Amino acid sequence: MEHVPAGNDVPARRQREAVDEVAAALATVGNWMFSPATRRRIMASSGLELSLGDYTLLAQVSLHAPVRLSVLAELMEVDKSTLSPPAKRLEARGFIERRPDPADARAQLVSVTRAGKLAIGKLWKARATAIAGLLAGWEAADIEQLAASLGALSEAIKNGP
Repeated sequence: MEHVPAGNDVPARRQREAVDEVAAALATVGNWMFSPATRRRIMASSGLELSLGDYTLLAQVSLHAPVRLSVLAELMEVDKSTLSPPAKRLEARGFIERRPDPADARAQLVSVTRAGKLAIGKLWKARATAIAGLLAGWEAADIEQLAASLGALSEAIKNGP
């Protein structure tokens, strides 16, 4: 077995350290994005009056629709019964709708309505405004590089390991 001089380990060590820094930074970003305080600020800024549960369910339905509530419950790692009250409130406000599942007439699929899409648009705009506040003072090139890097990471996540 060939012996690799210690000096050649430097790039690998630097890469491991950088990966550790990325993981730590993503944990901080995730904690901020999903903290109740941040979600409340985003909702207040959007002008919508939604509970945290309603906001979360509307966002999840918009990502996965058309979808059964039972599937969303699995994805969100919650009991399906916890999704029924916010689903009823969102449906009453006209943000989501239920339709029979063509694969199983006993089940229903939920989707976002036009009004729900407008609400999601307001929420995402408010989220972008909150992030813009964090990036105030950054150089445009740095923001563009961050966007490109996070976009590449997002694609890697979507495509799986």
